[in-house]
Amino acid sequence: MRLALYASTAGSAAPNLVALQDERLTALPTVLVCPLRAGMALTGLRVELPWGDHLLTACPELARPIRRSALHPKGWLDELRSQQIMDCFQRLLAR
Repeated sequence: MRLALYASTAGSAAPNLVALQDERLTALPTVLVCPLRAGMALTGLRVELPWGDHLLTACPELARPIRRSALHPKGWLDELRSQQIMDCFQRLLAR
C-alpha cells in the first residue's frame, strides 16, 4: 500500500499531511491523516522522509481526521516509507 500525501492549504508546494488509510475508502467524508513537518525531533514513533531538498518527519502519534474536501493531493509515498509509517501507527494502537 502506498500512502497519499496532501497539503491542507491550496497552492502549497510541499505536503504537510500523510494519509493513514487506504485510498479505496474514498466514500468516507474524512481521511485519517498525520502531520508532516520539517525540523521535528526523530523518535521511535516518527519516520523521516525526503521531499525535494527537504527532510520531513511524519508524526503518526498526532493522527486526526480531516474533511476530504479540505485536502489538496500532492503525490504518494513509496511502499517502504508507507509501511514504516503504518508500523509506527499500529504500534501506537497496540499500546
